[in-house]
Amino acid sequence: MHSGFYTIASGLLTRQREIDTIGNNLANLQTPGYRSDRIVTSAFELGLLKQQEGGAERTLSEGGSPVTIVGDSVTVMTGGDFQSTGRTLDIAIGGDGFFNVQGQDGTTYLTRNGQFTVDAQGYLALAGMGRVLGQGGLLQVGSDQVTVDQAGNVYNAAGGLVGTLSITRQADNTVLEKMDNGAFTAPQGAVNAQGYTIYQGILERSNVDMNQEMTNFISAQRAFQTCSSALKMVDELDQQAATKIASIQ
Repeated sequence: MHSGFYTIASGLLTRQREIDTIGNNLANLQTPGYRSDRIVTSAFELGLLKQQEGGAERTLSEGGSPVTIVGDSVTVMTGGDFQSTGRTLDIAIGGDGFFNVQGQDGTTYLTRNGQFTVDAQGYLALAGMGRVLGQGGLLQVGSDQVTVDQAGNVYNAAGGLVGTLSITRQADNTVLEKMDNGAFTAPQGAVNAQGYTIYQGILERSNVDMNQEMTNFISAQRAFQTCSSALKMVDELDQQAATKIASIQ
Protein backbone atom coordinates (compact mmCIF):
# COMPACT_ATOMS: atom_id res chain seq x y z
CA MET A 1 0.00 0.00 0.00
CA HIS A 2 1.19 3.55 -0.78
CA SER A 3 3.20 4.99 2.14
CA GLY A 4 1.11 8.16 2.14
CA PHE A 5 -2.09 6.23 2.81
CA TYR A 6 -1.49 5.97 6.56
CA THR A 7 -0.68 9.66 6.93
CA ILE A 8 -3.78 10.74 5.04
CA ALA A 9 -6.05 8.24 6.78
CA SER A 10 -4.88 9.38 10.21
CA GLY A 11 -5.47 12.98 9.18
CA LEU A 12 -8.98 12.06 8.08
CA LEU A 13 -9.74 10.46 11.45
CA THR A 14 -8.30 13.44 13.30
CA ARG A 15 -10.43 15.95 11.38
CA GLN A 16 -13.57 13.87 11.87
CA ARG A 17 -13.05 13.79 15.61
CA GLU A 18 -12.38 17.54 15.63
CA ILE A 19 -15.64 18.11 13.75
CA ASP A 20 -17.55 15.92 16.23
CA THR A 21 -15.99 17.72 19.20
CA ILE A 22 -16.75 21.17 17.80
CA GLY A 23 -20.33 20.09 17.08
CA ASN A 24 -20.75 18.97 20.69
CA ASN A 25 -19.33 22.27 21.95
CA LEU A 26 -21.80 24.23 19.82
CA ALA A 27 -24.68 22.02 20.97
CA ASN A 28 -23.86 23.01 24.57
CA LEU A 29 -23.45 26.72 23.89
CA GLN A 30 -26.47 27.49 26.09
CA THR A 31 -25.73 24.90 28.79
CA PRO A 32 -24.90 26.81 32.00
CA GLY A 33 -21.39 26.19 33.29
CA TYR A 34 -20.45 23.91 30.40
CA ARG A 35 -16.74 23.48 29.71
CA SER A 36 -15.69 23.12 26.06
CA ASP A 37 -13.37 20.43 24.71
CA ARG A 38 -10.58 20.41 22.16
CA ILE A 39 -8.62 17.60 20.51
CA VAL A 40 -4.91 17.16 21.11
CA THR A 41 -2.83 15.37 18.47
CA SER A 42 0.73 14.09 18.47
CA ALA A 43 3.03 13.42 15.50
CA PHE A 44 5.16 10.27 15.41
CA GLU A 45 7.42 8.60 12.89
CA LEU A 46 5.41 5.64 11.68
CA GLY A 47 8.39 3.32 12.00
CA LEU A 48 8.82 4.23 15.68
CA LEU A 49 5.16 4.18 16.60
CA LYS A 50 4.66 1.71 19.41
CA GLN A 51 2.13 0.99 22.06
CA GLN A 52 2.74 -0.07 25.64
CA GLU A 53 0.71 -3.18 26.32
CA GLY A 54 1.23 -5.19 29.48
CA GLY A 55 4.73 -3.80 29.87
CA ALA A 56 5.85 -5.00 26.42
CA GLU A 57 6.14 -2.75 23.39
CA ARG A 58 4.18 -3.70 20.30
CA THR A 59 4.94 -2.10 16.94
CA LEU A 60 1.74 -0.85 15.33
CA SER A 61 3.09 -0.31 11.82
CA GLU A 62 6.23 0.22 9.82
CA GLY A 63 7.56 2.78 7.36
CA GLY A 64 8.99 6.27 7.35
CA SER A 65 5.93 8.48 6.90
CA PRO A 66 4.80 10.62 9.84
CA VAL A 67 1.32 9.90 11.14
CA THR A 68 -0.93 11.99 13.34
CA ILE A 69 -2.50 10.09 16.20
CA VAL A 70 -5.71 11.44 17.70
CA GLY A 71 -5.20 11.91 21.42
CA ASP A 72 -7.74 12.31 24.17
CA SER A 73 -9.98 15.33 24.21
CA VAL A 74 -8.90 18.01 26.67
CA THR A 75 -11.43 20.08 28.59
CA VAL A 76 -10.87 23.84 28.69
CA MET A 77 -11.45 24.78 32.34
CA THR A 78 -11.61 28.57 32.00
CA GLY A 79 -14.81 30.04 33.41
CA GLY A 80 -17.77 31.36 31.48
CA ASP A 81 -19.33 34.82 31.75
CA PHE A 82 -21.96 35.53 34.41
CA GLN A 83 -25.52 36.33 33.37
CA SER A 84 -28.08 37.92 35.69
CA THR A 85 -31.44 36.12 35.56
CA GLY A 86 -33.20 37.23 38.75
CA ARG A 87 -34.41 33.65 39.24
CA THR A 88 -34.05 32.55 42.87
CA LEU A 89 -32.90 29.04 41.96
CA ASP A 90 -30.16 30.20 39.59
CA ILE A 91 -26.86 30.01 41.49
CA ALA A 92 -23.31 30.77 40.36
CA ILE A 93 -19.93 30.14 41.95
CA GLY A 94 -17.49 33.02 41.91
CA GLY A 95 -14.08 31.39 42.15
CA ASP A 96 -12.84 27.83 42.23
CA GLY A 97 -14.99 24.77 42.90
CA PHE A 98 -17.96 22.72 41.74
CA PHE A 99 -21.50 22.09 42.92
CA ASN A 100 -22.01 18.50 44.07
CA VAL A 101 -25.06 16.66 42.73
CA GLN A 102 -26.11 13.15 43.74
CA GLY A 103 -27.39 11.02 40.86
CA GLN A 104 -30.11 8.39 41.24
CA ASP A 105 -27.45 5.68 41.34
CA GLY A 106 -25.60 7.43 44.16
CA THR A 107 -22.84 8.83 41.96
CA THR A 108 -21.65 12.29 42.93
CA TYR A 109 -21.38 14.61 39.94
CA LEU A 110 -19.37 17.82 39.89
CA THR A 111 -20.79 20.69 37.87
CA ARG A 112 -20.74 24.45 37.44
CA ASN A 113 -24.34 24.37 36.23
CA GLY A 114 -26.39 26.13 38.89
CA GLN A 115 -29.75 26.18 37.10
CA PHE A 116 -31.50 24.40 39.96
CA THR A 117 -35.09 23.31 40.48
CA VAL A 118 -37.12 21.85 43.34
CA ASP A 119 -38.29 18.26 42.79
CA ALA A 120 -41.62 16.71 43.78
CA GLN A 121 -40.29 15.84 47.25
CA GLY A 122 -39.07 19.38 47.87
CA TYR A 123 -35.35 18.74 47.38
CA LEU A 124 -33.08 21.18 45.59
CA ALA A 125 -32.19 19.44 42.33
CA LEU A 126 -30.55 19.79 38.93
CA ALA A 127 -32.78 18.56 36.12
CA GLY A 128 -31.52 15.44 34.38
CA MET A 129 -28.78 14.88 36.94
CA GLY A 130 -29.98 14.52 40.51
CA ARG A 131 -30.30 16.25 43.87
CA VAL A 132 -27.98 18.99 45.04
CA LEU A 133 -25.77 18.08 47.98
CA GLY A 134 -25.12 20.25 50.98
CA GLN A 135 -22.24 19.82 53.37
CA GLY A 136 -24.48 17.69 55.59
CA GLY A 137 -26.47 15.87 52.92
CA LEU A 138 -29.40 16.64 50.64
CA LEU A 139 -31.12 20.03 50.81
CA GLN A 140 -34.89 19.76 51.32
CA VAL A 141 -36.01 23.34 50.77
CA GLY A 142 -39.74 22.67 50.28
CA SER A 143 -40.35 25.32 47.61
CA ASP A 144 -38.56 27.63 45.22
CA GLN A 145 -38.82 30.48 47.72
CA VAL A 146 -35.28 30.10 48.97
CA THR A 147 -32.49 32.47 49.87
CA VAL A 148 -28.83 31.64 49.33
CA ASP A 149 -26.18 33.89 50.84
CA GLN A 150 -22.66 34.46 49.55
CA ALA A 151 -21.26 31.76 51.84
CA GLY A 152 -23.60 29.18 50.29
CA ASN A 153 -26.02 28.94 53.23
CA VAL A 154 -29.49 27.95 52.02
CA TYR A 155 -32.62 29.24 53.78
CA ASN A 156 -36.21 28.12 53.16
CA ALA A 157 -39.27 30.36 52.74
CA ALA A 158 -39.68 30.62 56.52
CA GLY A 159 -36.10 31.80 56.93
CA GLY A 160 -34.86 28.56 58.45
CA LEU A 161 -31.36 27.35 57.63
CA VAL A 162 -31.63 24.20 55.52
CA GLY A 163 -27.91 23.66 55.02
CA THR A 164 -24.83 24.88 53.19
CA LEU A 165 -24.03 24.10 49.57
CA SER A 166 -21.22 21.59 49.15
CA ILE A 167 -18.59 23.27 46.96
CA THR A 168 -15.56 21.09 46.34
CA ARG A 169 -12.50 21.07 44.14
CA GLN A 170 -9.80 18.66 43.00
CA ALA A 171 -6.14 19.38 43.53
CA ASP A 172 -5.57 18.20 39.96
CA ASN A 173 -8.32 18.81 37.39
CA THR A 174 -6.74 16.30 35.01
CA VAL A 175 -8.24 13.48 37.12
CA LEU A 176 -11.75 14.69 36.33
CA GLU A 177 -13.73 12.49 33.96
CA LYS A 178 -16.23 14.35 31.82
CA MET A 179 -19.65 12.75 31.41
CA ASP A 180 -22.14 13.00 28.54
CA ASN A 181 -24.24 15.48 30.54
CA GLY A 182 -21.30 17.88 30.78
CA ALA A 183 -20.71 17.19 34.48
CA PHE A 184 -17.62 15.52 35.90
CA THR A 185 -16.85 12.60 38.14
CA ALA A 186 -13.61 12.20 40.03
CA PRO A 187 -11.86 9.70 42.26
CA GLN A 188 -11.97 10.15 46.01
CA GLY A 189 -9.90 12.99 47.37
CA ALA A 190 -12.03 16.08 46.71
CA VAL A 191 -11.62 18.84 49.28
CA ASN A 192 -13.83 21.75 50.24
CA ALA A 193 -13.16 24.75 48.04
CA GLN A 194 -11.96 27.95 49.67
CA GLY A 195 -12.28 31.64 48.85
CA TYR A 196 -15.37 31.34 46.64
CA THR A 197 -18.48 33.54 46.61
CA ILE A 198 -21.99 32.29 45.87
CA TYR A 199 -24.29 34.48 43.79
CA GLN A 200 -28.07 34.01 43.71
CA GLY A 201 -30.09 35.01 40.66
CA ILE A 202 -27.06 34.61 38.41
CA LEU A 203 -25.92 31.83 36.07
CA GLU A 204 -22.48 31.08 34.74
CA ARG A 205 -22.69 30.66 30.98
CA SER A 206 -20.73 28.06 29.04
CA ASN A 207 -17.18 28.97 28.06
CA VAL A 208 -17.88 28.03 24.42
CA ASP A 209 -16.77 30.80 22.05
CA MET A 210 -19.20 30.47 19.14
CA ASN A 211 -17.15 32.57 16.72
CA GLN A 212 -13.97 30.61 17.44
CA GLU A 213 -15.80 27.29 17.21
CA MET A 214 -17.33 28.20 13.85
CA THR A 215 -13.90 29.21 12.55
CA ASN A 216 -12.44 25.92 13.79
CA PHE A 217 -15.34 23.99 12.28
CA ILE A 218 -14.85 25.49 8.82
CA SER A 219 -11.11 24.82 9.00
CA ALA A 220 -11.58 21.21 10.14
CA GLN A 221 -14.25 20.57 7.50
CA ARG A 222 -12.01 21.88 4.71
CA ALA A 223 -9.11 19.78 5.99
CA PHE A 224 -11.39 16.73 6.10
CA GLN A 225 -12.44 17.27 2.50
CA THR A 226 -8.81 17.71 1.44
CA CYS A 227 -7.80 14.47 3.18
CA SER A 228 -10.76 12.65 1.66
CA SER A 229 -9.81 13.76 -1.86
CA ALA A 230 -6.16 12.87 -1.28
CA LEU A 231 -7.10 9.44 0.05
CA LYS A 232 -9.17 8.78 -3.06
CA MET A 233 -6.25 9.85 -5.26
CA VAL A 234 -3.82 7.53 -3.44
CA ASP A 235 -6.27 4.65 -3.79
CA GLU A 236 -6.55 5.28 -7.53
CA LEU A 237 -2.75 5.36 -7.86
CA ASP A 238 -2.50 2.03 -6.04
CA GLN A 239 -5.10 0.51 -8.37
CA GLN A 240 -3.25 1.81 -11.44
CA ALA A 241 0.04 0.41 -10.14
CA ALA A 242 -1.57 -2.96 -9.46
CA THR A 243 -3.01 -3.03 -12.99
CA LYS A 244 0.38 -2.25 -14.56
CA ILE A 245 2.12 -4.93 -12.51
CA ALA A 246 -0.51 -7.46 -13.53
CA SER A 247 -0.10 -6.57 -17.22
CA ILE A 248 3.69 -7.02 -17.02
CA GLN A 249 3.30 -10.47 -15.53
